[in-house]
Amino acid sequence: MKEVYKWWFLGVIILLTGCGRNSGIQNSPDMEANVPFLCNEAETYMAETWDAGITPGDQPLSNSFVLTEDMLYYVNRAEGWELCGAALSERTTSPQRILRMKDGCIEAVTAVNGVEEERVLVLAGRDGTGTPFLAACTADGNQLWSQPCEDQGEAAWRLVSDDSGHLYILYNEQVLLFDQDGVLQGSVSCPGESYIDMCAVPGDSVYVSYRDGRTEQPMLARLQYQGCRLEGEQRISGNGSLWAGREGSLLFQNGNEIYACIPQKQETERLLDLAAYELTGEQLRAVLTTASGEVVLVSWELLQYDSPVWVTRLKEAAEGQLAGDGRRIITWLIVGADVTAEEQMAVSFNRQSKDYKVVVEQVSLDGLTLSAGSTQYDLYEGIYMCVNTRLLASKSADLISFSNYQDMERYLVKGYLEDLTPYIAGSERIRRENYLEQMLECTSAGDALYSIPPDFCIDTLMGKASELGAEPGWTVEEFLDWLTLHPDAVTQEGMTRERVLEICLKGTLDEYLNRETGRCDFEGEAFRNLLLQIRGLTTDGAAHWDDWWEQLEERPALEQGFVSTFAHCYSWENMYGEPLVYKGYPSRDGTPCNYYMGGGLAILSRSTCKEGAYAFWEFYLLERTKVPFNDYNYYTDREAFANSMFQAADEQWAYTEDGKMMFRKLSEAGPQSAEDDEREWISAMNEEQRDKQLAMLEHVQMDSLENQAIRNMIQEEASAYFAGVKNLEDTCRVIQSRVGLFLAERLESFP
Repeated sequence: MKEVYKWWFLGVIILLTGCGRNSGIQNSPDMEANVPFLCNEAETYMAETWDAGITPGDQPLSNSFVLTEDMLYYVNRAEGWELCGAALSERTTSPQRILRMKDGCIEAVTAVNGVEEERVLVLAGRDGTGTPFLAACTADGNQLWSQPCEDQGEAAWRLVSDDSGHLYILYNEQVLLFDQDGVLQGSVSCPGESYIDMCAVPGDSVYVSYRDGRTEQPMLARLQYQGCRLEGEQRISGNGSLWAGREGSLLFQNGNEIYACIPQKQETERLLDLAAYELTGEQLRAVLTTASGEVVLVSWELLQYDSPVWVTRLKEAAEGQLAGDGRRIITWLIVGADVTAEEQMAVSFNRQSKDYKVVVEQVSLDGLTLSAGSTQYDLYEGIYMCVNTRLLASKSADLISFSNYQDMERYLVKGYLEDLTPYIAGSERIRRENYLEQMLECTSAGDALYSIPPDFCIDTLMGKASELGAEPGWTVEEFLDWLTLHPDAVTQEGMTRERVLEICLKGTLDEYLNRETGRCDFEGEAFRNLLLQIRGLTTDGAAHWDDWWEQLEERPALEQGFVSTFAHCYSWENMYGEPLVYKGYPSRDGTPCNYYMGGGLAILSRSTCKEGAYAFWEFYLLERTKVPFNDYNYYTDREAFANSMFQAADEQWAYTEDGKMMFRKLSEAGPQSAEDDEREWISAMNEEQRDKQLAMLEHVQMDSLENQAIRNMIQEEASAYFAGVKNLEDTCRVIQSRVGLFLAERLESFP
């Protein structure tokens, strides 16, 4: 089982490295590139940030923000498709609707100069029949002209205009070129894997970035309108996002830093560091350098549709104008390859806190590898060695994140964590009784509480009811009998004998040991028979991550499910094609056996500002239930848990005639809607599926780090027996000795 968690943890690290169109490898500035970086400090600005008032009612598109000198234009898709505008100089005024489409959609927008310098908005989209169009309208929404476009079979990603009024529409693999009246003049195919972004800079220059098909690195090239071609291709760093800067410069993003580039000179200078202004690179959506020299940034969390759209105006600061803001620095220590979500949480806290500023510190994973085959690197041990080294530094951090409560145990036994009970007792916002007590048991020791996980996951065994039986729960004997009857059964991890032993021990380990006395019995008849039965099985030891769905159609399957949302049951049953059963791990009497999994945030005992650390800890816990990574999470907050279950049961979706999905709330549909609407509405979760998931909660328990350690010892020794290298007697004797010594050491450590 240890190997399963190592691969799972590594997979999480990989999956968290980015999502969306501009995700990908974030290159550091010193990596090999055709555009050299000049070593200089970023400019210093006075920053002014405010909420543009666009959300929560609106749903802007990630690429729809267009900035003029004083107006921020965006596409709102909350109810239909609207073009809206927010005045930067009138921050208390709500955004105004400029144009609303009754049918069709708006995909991209840009602003151009019309007659007598009148501001004209140009839109790319599709009409009610699905035909692409290019249209122009005045700033108050009056249409000037409209032209049909060539259908690329995909949505327009970006629309820009050069100084001559020529228009360019960016698609994944094509750029379409138009004259001032919207008449198509030609196209330019992407020379690489796909286009990333496009922008126009003063001087009739339009640049595109694209991902190289061989290296997958961002490339930069200039678009030639007359020849309908690209020229001057060169490598750039960053994610490929492009904006126009001052004096013909091109801006691009590399992580949290913005660089200004003069492509003709092949020189690049660092313009600003977003982290210095409470911003993160993943939130940045648009950059404008005004004629007066100001930089205006628009940031919005793409994955969180009800998040605010922040506008930050940066003015160059005179020497000595900026001083420290006097806030105490709180250091938040995080292990992982990507800390985007954490940085966003820190930014939100820093915007509202006058006393403290949270800084995210990432524990590097450099040099930590996990090799397949005969050589296995202990990734977890390497990680904790790095963390321990950092925690023992002369200047300790204030907070630390952990991915699961078993990880918390590692820090707790070393005395690294602070008891939160006194802080919670004095809080006006946190009440211990408001949280599921089962999860608090996972992060408690005696009367002390070290964390409250915002949400949790349930580790269970599951599969098709037609193959495993509709009733949850089974005994070890029933589980082994099922494997005997189905020698071709598969799991994603691989149905090895060691894996079967781990499954059998997960719910029955206490039958073979007594933690209070430190005694164990792995030489008795019960355990010997267990090893004998497992060795006699025919198993498929191959992992089936890549061909899982093909295997489901041909062979009986058993899946280790990590269930964390109420909608999981419906989505899985939809993929499996029939009802599922959450069978659970086998136990002695057949009672289902499931396990909690949940990470969280803890205060470090060596923190030099524990009151500030707690202020952020409380903010983190309360705000995490508002972040809609999934609206149906298993939250530890009782009210949020109930609301999540209600939302899953209340939401329905259906397909329209053109194949698009539409959603509705059952509670808002009205009594006659089912009769009047001919669509087939499907619930995100029905009552039977809800009851299955709630039933799991009745049989969930902790799986301690101690249990994992003991099972790992047993599996390591049993592996030689299953391979025929050791006999049964020697195997049981060594297991008895190793586990007995481990238990004795635990008793000595905790008298």
